[in-house]
Amino acid sequence: MYKLKRLAIYLKNMILLLVLWPVAAILRKTNKAYQHLWLVAERGFDARDNGYWFFRYLRENHPQINACYVIDNTSPDYDKVARLGQTVRMASIRHYLMYLTADKLISTHVQPASPDLMAFYHLRQIGIHPRGKQVWLQHGIIKDEMKREHYPYLKLDFFASGGKMEYDYLIAEFGFPKGVVQYTGLCRYDNLTRGNNPSNEILVMPTWRGFNYPHGDAFYETAYYKQFQSLLNNPLLPRMLEEHNLKLIFYPHIEIQKELSKFTSPSDRIILADWHDFDVQTLLLHCNLLITDYSSVFFDVGYMEKPVIYYQFDQEEFRKFHYKEAYFSYEKHGFGPVVKTEEALMDALLKCVQNNFRMEKEYHDRLDAFFPIRDEQNCERTFQIVSKL
Repeated sequence: MYKLKRLAIYLKNMILLLVLWPVAAILRKTNKAYQHLWLVAERGFDARDNGYWFFRYLRENHPQINACYVIDNTSPDYDKVARLGQTVRMASIRHYLMYLTADKLISTHVQPASPDLMAFYHLRQIGIHPRGKQVWLQHGIIKDEMKREHYPYLKLDFFASGGKMEYDYLIAEFGFPKGVVQYTGLCRYDNLTRGNNPSNEILVMPTWRGFNYPHGDAFYETAYYKQFQSLLNNPLLPRMLEEHNLKLIFYPHIEIQKELSKFTSPSDRIILADWHDFDVQTLLLHCNLLITDYSSVFFDVGYMEKPVIYYQFDQEEFRKFHYKEAYFSYEKHGFGPVVKTEEALMDALLKCVQNNFRMEKEYHDRLDAFFPIRDEQNCERTFQIVSKL
């Protein structure tokens, strides 16, 4: 049933392309709204990542560029984008036309700025693709094996890298033509250095486990649910939060947010954060400490020189359902300690609190090696490359 549904989506997109392609060619010649267009996107329902920050940079620094942001008008992020400039509704006919006419297609996800990310990724494999230069800003730094993003499966004109160690890995292993992968830094990092404002919050942000991980009622039986619910119920946790006047924000990956209602919190100092109500970057800017399992969001926190604890109770299961390990070792390259039990996690947490949330020198040295450049010029470097494509 799933394969038939995806096939129907591919056929729908191919038909729309055939019908709209000649219309787009006319619009590109006759309508200024479709000329010299830079189409910017994330997933189509949000504006919290590198796409938003690059679009904001364009509107504030290069307003002469005909830039448009792809976002559904029901999104909780719609208003903040609409205040900056032109928007188009995700998967609307106008979006298809803009996709076909744009000079630059810029996004955090593949296929950049397309009306259907997976459908257009696969259509690209058989040679069906738009005229615009394709720019991948990335959603997060790559640290695991992701064969689907290797060339020639993924074809791009510019692939932004966020860190030096990642860049070296991409150059060595991903096979893109020379000049496609560039070490620019991620666009959202500009705001990390100027907006860093730690408060009294500990952020717990675990990642997801892939599309085949149990969901629905079966999710209750997973190690993911059991371990994090146990942590939230740990009797030492509210006591420590109260003693040090702290809050703990539990914000699982957006693909796990649909299971958020299954978790419970015994204390008003422990907040179960819904993605509709909490902005990820704001949480990162405000936190004093990040606890994650395998999420690449720890690179953002490290960029701000904040401590990290990796709670990895299911390493084998994670690799089974999700990405395989690549160049990055948490034990050798990570920005904080790796723990595998709740008891060890509580010990590491208390130690960090008592150390006033300072990053230890060993981890700071690793941070400097991964990010030899940490500044507020990531959007500018990205713009200079995109504008010359």
